[in-house]
Amino acid sequence: MEKRFIIKKSKINGLGCFASKLIKKGELIHILLGKTVSIPQLKKMYELGKERIDDPLQVGDLKYISLSKPGIFFNHSCNPNAGIKGRATLFALRDIKKGEEITFDYSTTEWTNDKAWKINWTKIWKIKCNCKSSKCRKYIKTFNNLPVKLKERYRQRRALPNFILRKLDKNN
Repeated sequence: MEKRFIIKKSKINGLGCFASKLIKKGELIHILLGKTVSIPQLKKMYELGKERIDDPLQVGDLKYISLSKPGIFFNHSCNPNAGIKGRATLFALRDIKKGEEITFDYSTTEWTNDKAWKINWTKIWKIKCNCKSSKCRKYIKTFNNLPVKLKERYRQRRALPNFILRKLDKNN
């Protein structure tokens, strides 16, 4: 597959991924890969400073991906141009212009299991946002902390990982 992005300095945070050509709405951008880890493994990685709180991607109730490059460089935005579907497939929510930073809403991938973490992770998983969007929520929090209308909009667009869609379907 032709590479749809390049990595360079971001105004949001560190390095970011930028469209190397026009990416059309609905197009696959990248499949996020890395080592699948359990909550106990992830806790240990945090303790050792080998993982930052905003880096792993939750892919199941008890499973995360410790993202590898280049996936680790996709930054968060409260007004993203990309979303996650399936297990960890990044796709365009709208047309993304050449040179535009590709972002997704980190809140759409975190539905913490507090019992498994053995702490109130839902309250701890709170990251100061730096997206600079006019729609910025100031903090990135877990999916269940998003406004109801926004959660529904992501659901209608199918811009949620499978494990969150299953939870939503089960609750309805």
